[in-house]
Amino acid sequence: MRKTRNTKIRKPKKIIRILCEGDKSETNYFVGLFSSNPQNRQQYIFRAYKPKDNSPKGIVNAAKEEKRRAIEDKISPKDLFIWAVFDKDKHENIPEAYDIARANGINIAFSSICFEFWILLHYTKTMRAFRNCEELIRYIKNSHHPGYEKCSDHFQQLKTRIENAVKNGEWIQKQVRVDLERGKRIYDLNPYTNVHELVSFLLNL
Repeated sequence: MRKTRNTKIRKPKKIIRILCEGDKSETNYFVGLFSSNPQNRQQYIFRAYKPKDNSPKGIVNAAKEEKRRAIEDKISPKDLFIWAVFDKDKHENIPEAYDIARANGINIAFSSICFEFWILLHYTKTMRAFRNCEELIRYIKNSHHPGYEKCSDHFQQLKTRIENAVKNGEWIQKQVRVDLERGKRIYDLNPYTNVHELVSFLLNL
């Protein structure tokens, strides 16, 4: 009788997709965070990138397409993690982007006025509002990080401050809770960020 070979079945890897508005500041940050734990590559197929249409609606639609392809490839929903990362600065169709995301199970990491507010939380706990991203970047340069430039890789400079940023992000959520309970929409808040939720997810893989 022929013996059956005892082959070990490899567990399918889980998939993480992070679709970002920017192709340097955001993507480099998340790639650096994911790669900081070498074991992550053994369990997850990871990609962070800027889609061709990097408007909020375009990002969410690209995330929706990622999910469709993964399901076609027989990836279980419990093994699929998709995040859309965008901000408010000068963008239209944000309410529609939120509606599409909710209808399709897409996670959103949103910042107001821009992603740099999340960067600022690495240095300080604040509810300071900014008129635009340029003002916010000037503030970071003048008060905390003189060499900061948008569209650059700052992960190495920020990695020791990430836990502090997460705590400050959680604090921000508590500060805006009353406004949200009264019906104010997330994308009308200034300041606001929930990027700490995505960061916490990556830290706890």
